[in-house]
Amino acid sequence: MPLRPVADVSPADWFVEANAPWWTKVCLGAPGFEAYARLQLIPDLTEASTTELRRILAHHTTTVDDCYFAQWIGSGWEPPLAPVGTTFSVIDEETQHAVRDYHLFAGALDDSGGWKGDPPHLMWPADQAWFVAKDVDPDWIGVGGTQALVDELLDVPGLDAARSAYDASDWETR
Repeated sequence: MPLRPVADVSPADWFVEANAPWWTKVCLGAPGFEAYARLQLIPDLTEASTTELRRILAHHTTTVDDCYFAQWIGSGWEPPLAPVGTTFSVIDEETQHAVRDYHLFAGALDDSGGWKGDPPHLMWPADQAWFVAKDVDPDWIGVGGTQALVDELLDVPGLDAARSAYDASDWETR
């Protein structure tokens, strides 16, 4: 099934209201997960790699058919349906200005497609068991979840995964 636009963006509140710098949130997702990893995009994830990533993510949530996908409105990404007028924003806590505005979509994990080109910028299941973030600037995807999820990602050949710390000390490139 195609992703469907979501008019009530309150499922994103836990992410938007999380106490973390905006840059870290849009690059690694929500704070508070047990472990984090970065998946390098060299030059891009292959279809086989993204299928494997979705397969692993599916084993680490109880709501595989109830997921959220957010796309930065400045990306030029063509969603499967015209986005609704309602968006949510990530705020720079120092300036109090929105730095990223997103359209929110819902669907099953597999509804996100093959992620060719520009993958969803933010993605999480309804049970908030993990979070995937792909901002427009870094050349990697951030994944937060359980230690078991991250360990499984690190063991998959071809994903080019590395452990990451949420404090940005080992990855920040701004």
